[in-house]
Amino acid sequence: MKDLKGTKTEKNLMEAFAGESMARNKYTYFASKAKKEGYVQIAAIFEETAANEKE
Repeated sequence: MKDLKGTKTEKNLMEAFAGESMARNKYTYFASKAKKEGYVQIAAIFEETAANEKE
């Protein structure tokens, strides 16, 4: 396998991972906030979306 260190592919993979990770954290936060405010169904949607970002 080729070494990816220092390549554009490595940079793209790192950026993609960071973006997915941030999205998951946002959805998890929004789920928590919705649940605290009594929006249980909305919270469930955010939790499911966060789980999809994890995959």
